[in-house]
Amino acid sequence: MSRGRLAAARDGGDAAAPPPRIKVRIESLSDLVFGLALSIGSLFLISKVPQSGQDLGLNILLFGFGFLIIVLTWLGYSRTMAVLPVEVPFALIANLLLLFLVALEPYLFYVLQTVQTPGSADAASVAYALDIGGMFLMQALLAYLVVKEEREGLHGQRPLHPVVLDRFRRLVKLDVVIGLVFAVSALPIFWVETPIGYLRLYLWSSSFLILFMGLAARRRPARDEG
Repeated sequence: MSRGRLAAARDGGDAAAPPPRIKVRIESLSDLVFGLALSIGSLFLISKVPQSGQDLGLNILLFGFGFLIIVLTWLGYSRTMAVLPVEVPFALIANLLLLFLVALEPYLFYVLQTVQTPGSADAASVAYALDIGGMFLMQALLAYLVVKEEREGLHGQRPLHPVVLDRFRRLVKLDVVIGLVFAVSALPIFWVETPIGYLRLYLWSSSFLILFMGLAARRRPARDEG
């Protein structure tokens, strides 16, 4: 009788216990994908021989835009993955989706720079906007998983400092806003030529202003506390 109760209790305890998490190493793959994205962007720049000093400046400016997108994505991603175990539910899927979008970015950016007709440029810019928007939304999901894990006590490590946790909450909001800016810019109404260029391209540029304002707001409380 006692053995039966012990077995039943053990079975019940096993059923109530959460399933073990399987650890998967993805850091090496992510470093490779981000490094390749930057390298491919440089190769595309080499393949475009400038015909004048203006062309050279424009090529450098365009490369700098793509470079900033990849580097800022990598910074947010690396900081998030430093505290988020990849075995957390949905973390691996979000990682793979993010890496796919990062790997696709140099190709779409190259297509966007080389298309010759307005119709093709419209289609290429829509694809690029959705790709970058997806990158920031995937980053927002990973940062949200950090907050969720900490709130539910499932982090499995030392609790995060409240200041660090608050930064991840702000990072979620900031990435969602930037991701939505890019995603919304893919709407046809934003492919409108203005005296200073296409409206969609200036919406993309505004995302950097939003990002730097968000980073400045994130650092302000730390200075006030100090």
